Amino acid sequence: MTQKELQDVLGDRIEAMLKLDDLSDDEQRFEFQRSDMISRLAKQMINNADVILRTDKLIAEGKLMSSSIISSVIGHGK
Repeated sequence: MTQKELQDVLGDRIEAMLKLDDLSDDEQRFEFQRSDMISRLAKQMINNADVILRTDKLIAEGKLMSSSIISSVIGHGK
């Protein structure tokens, strides 16, 4: 999923949360739990993207040439 696609999903969730008054209590709980789960996953995706960007920056600056993180965790240098 791209950052743009993630942004669209989060926007949809915000709109759904704004319409909770039209739903039953059970439906509201379901929508809240769903939004919470999506929010947690989105945060992790953003954190992962940040790690990749920071790693790319360190590689570009020549500061991470010999790290085992490059191939084993991030996947660079294959």
